[in-house]
Amino acid sequence: MKTRIITALVLIPLLVAVLLSNIYIISAAVTIISVMGLYEFFKATGLKVHNGLCTVGYIAAVLICSRTYIPVSFYMPLFYIGLIAVFFIMLKCHKSVSVSEAGLLIFSLVYIPFLLSTLIDIKGLQYGTLLLWTVFIGAFATDTFAYFTGVFLGKHKLCPEISPKKTIEGSIGGTLGCIVFMLLYGLLLNKAFDMDISFVKLAVLGVIVSPVSQIGDLTASIIKRKFGVKDYGSLFPGHGGILDRLDSVIAVAPLVYIYLNTVGI
Repeated sequence: MKTRIITALVLIPLLVAVLLSNIYIISAAVTIISVMGLYEFFKATGLKVHNGLCTVGYIAAVLICSRTYIPVSFYMPLFYIGLIAVFFIMLKCHKSVSVSEAGLLIFSLVYIPFLLSTLIDIKGLQYGTLLLWTVFIGAFATDTFAYFTGVFLGKHKLCPEISPKKTIEGSIGGTLGCIVFMLLYGLLLNKAFDMDISFVKLAVLGVIVSPVSQIGDLTASIIKRKFGVKDYGSLFPGHGGILDRLDSVIAVAPLVYIYLNTVGI
C-alpha cells in the first residue's frame, strides 16, 4: 500500500500537467501511452515474437491517435492499407502467424489506441480541458471507493473466477463514490468556472460510468488470466503497467465522449 501511495503521489502531478496542457500535448501523450500499452499487450499475449504484426500495430496506433488531423476521406484508404499489410504478413509467415494472432492484433488496436484516443476528442469539445477530468474522476473514484468499501464491508464475491477480491459491496461503494465525486466536481465547475451544470445529468453520468469502469477493469483481468500474467508491466511500482493503471479509463473515455455529445452536462 505504501508503494502504491508513493507512486500515485508522483503520477498525479504529471497527470494534472498533461490534462491542463493544449491539445497537441494531449495527442502526443495519448499516442505515447497507446504505443506503450500495445507493447505491454503484445508482451503479455506473446504477440511480440511476430515483429511484423507488432510493427503494423505501432504504426496503426500512431495514425489512429492522429485521426483528429487526418482528413476523413483518408480513413478508409489507411484502414485498407493496414489490413493488406496484415494479410501480407499472414501469407509470408503463414507457418508462424495464425489467424487468431492477426485477430488479436486488430482487437488490440480497437481496445487500446482507438478507445484511448477519444480523450483527444473530449479535449476538442467546448470546455474540453475541464470536461476531460470527468473521465479520470469517474474511473479513479470508482476504483478507490470500490477498493476501500470492499476491504471494510465486502462479504459477497462479485465474480470470484475472474477477480477473487472484488465484492458486490465494493462495486456498490464504487458507484456511490463515483456519483458523489462527479457531483462535487460539478459544484466546482459551477462555482469556480461559472459553468451552467445540470447536476441530474452529472449524477446520471456517474451512474453509468462506474459500472463501465468496473467492466473495463474486469475485462483487463480476464485477458491477463487467459494469458497467465499477473500484471501487464512493472512501470509503476505497486500499480503494474500502463494497462493495469488505465484499464478503467480505456473503457470510460468513449462513454464520456458519447454522453457529452448527446446529452451534455
